[in-house]
Amino acid sequence: MATNIKEDIHQILKKYWGYDSFRPLQEDIITSVLAGKDTLALLPTGGGKSLCFQVPGLVLGGTCLVISPLVALMNDQVQNLKKRGISAVAITSAMNFREIEIALSNAALGHVQFLYVSPERLQNEDFKKKLSYLPVTMIAVDEAHCISQWGYDFRPSYMKIAELRSYFNKVSIIALTASATKPVIEDIQVRLEFKDANVFRQSFARKNLRYVVQLEENKLERLFKLIGNIGGSGVVYVRNRKKTEEVAKLLRQNKISALSYHAGLKYDDRQNIQQQWIDNKVQVICATNAFGMGIDKPDVRWVVHLDLPETLEAYFQEAGRGGRDGKTAYAAVFFSKADQQRLLDNFKYAFPEIEYIKRTYQAISNYYQVAVSSGQGWSFDFDIDKVSNSYNLQPVLVYNSIKFLEKDNYLSLLDTGFEPAKVMMLASKEDVYEFQVRNSKYEPLIKTLLRSYGGLYENYVFVNEKDLAYRVKTNTPTIIEYLQFLDKQKLITYVPQSTLPKLIFLQDRVDAKFLEFNPENYHKLKELYLEKINAVIDYTNNDKLCRQVQLLMYFNEHNYSDCGYCDVCLSKKPKGFEKVKKKIKDVVKNKPMSLLDLKEEMKSTNDEVWVKAFNELVDDGNLKEEEGIFYLVQ
Repeated sequence: MATNIKEDIHQILKKYWGYDSFRPLQEDIITSVLAGKDTLALLPTGGGKSLCFQVPGLVLGGTCLVISPLVALMNDQVQNLKKRGISAVAITSAMNFREIEIALSNAALGHVQFLYVSPERLQNEDFKKKLSYLPVTMIAVDEAHCISQWGYDFRPSYMKIAELRSYFNKVSIIALTASATKPVIEDIQVRLEFKDANVFRQSFARKNLRYVVQLEENKLERLFKLIGNIGGSGVVYVRNRKKTEEVAKLLRQNKISALSYHAGLKYDDRQNIQQQWIDNKVQVICATNAFGMGIDKPDVRWVVHLDLPETLEAYFQEAGRGGRDGKTAYAAVFFSKADQQRLLDNFKYAFPEIEYIKRTYQAISNYYQVAVSSGQGWSFDFDIDKVSNSYNLQPVLVYNSIKFLEKDNYLSLLDTGFEPAKVMMLASKEDVYEFQVRNSKYEPLIKTLLRSYGGLYENYVFVNEKDLAYRVKTNTPTIIEYLQFLDKQKLITYVPQSTLPKLIFLQDRVDAKFLEFNPENYHKLKELYLEKINAVIDYTNNDKLCRQVQLLMYFNEHNYSDCGYCDVCLSKKPKGFEKVKKKIKDVVKNKPMSLLDLKEEMKSTNDEVWVKAFNELVDDGNLKEEEGIFYLVQ
């Protein structure tokens, strides 16, 4: 590697992130991208994927185009980049036409270093043409497994990404994911039209993560014991919103501080709950799988699944949120045979009949009054219960029908509940001043807006109505009413926060009887889904093979050895093994000593047992050696 490039990337790392060195593989991935090579980076959760495109993006200059499927994650990354003094903008399907035009204009002028785009945007040919005028020097595809229909979260809109190559034929692509099987790895490179196969893969082995799987009828009692024994910050994953609240309540009744988190909560409430947990003011978050993406809390000591995840990919990502600081953390699954059966029962709902899917499409189109041959690009706040009740449909089947309509590019459903309210000034400074003179009751709000938020005249800015109410010394409903009035007066444009997901028509409505689905594809996906469910069930049933080895094998990683710490490995250890480990630690804690002295101290213990225990303590970093003397690391 050229010395100046190496110096450049290290200087950027230090300047913007404050780090002196990269994590494993990051530098190799960045160097590959800067050499103009298409690159696929597989790094486990917490492995630092975003730096792999953010650092080279800054080196190359111009605009790095980032394609990501998660609105919440996009907004989080944009805010984090802005805090570091890096210009970044996210364009999502929840934005209106004016917002998008402003963002693209700023990017065309070279004022945007990172432009985040939801893949659904690439369905629009006009939008792609507008992108072609931007100074794009690099394309990053986050959550790249979404491009493969053999992955666990296929998004058909990802299939349009390769079309960008016709506009940016000299620009390299970096694709990133935290979980992908061998077929998915190959599929990603084919569908993104990699010039050459080029994969950087960090081992998915997490040496500090202790996997535990326990058949348990009284799962809550087991959870209380785990929290009592391990302590520290943790996450409890359950299958639905109601259960998050029930478990959190039971934990509080047992003197454990806990809050529930799910997509049904208001944005401000979610942010507040999340922050309390990050700041360790709350010990436990009880959550659905809506929680965790983009949250980089290093000191999570345990992650417990009280309900079985639908795929091992999802489980690996969720469990991987524990122990990002490198210290010991536990990933536990407590399950019953009924949980396994429930997974198989859910399979029936995951694949509605073709006629039911058509009926759902018809109902949605009628509910939102979208006429045949119109609607492309239209988006609506989607209340699944209202639509279902209006047409006597089952919400779970409606949701899964939409998933199939997504696969064939008819509709798309986005959870945009993390999108806060936005404001932009429309009137000139002179007109704003004259308005304040004529309408004095709005003056405190206008002045507070201009003082509190920079860039209001150039772009949409996220605002917090609750915070504005505090500053203006009024209440939140009044602030919302005032903002709506200023919007009507064309003084500002105000986009309220919506707690509902957005439903988007990706193409003009067609008559439901003409909806086309590939039956072969439908059946293949059905088989794949069943395979993934059975893989989860097999993982929970297999108590003969190391848990980490099972996970690594699933992800086609075969250069492995037993972790030594999961429930399976511990069951194979000699009786009293943990007591022997404790005795060694106590001995060395009182008096650091040589191996010969330690051997004398342990002479009453079976040699094979204490030597294994000693080696494990050294491997884990609990014992360190200096000049032949071993001492305990506190």
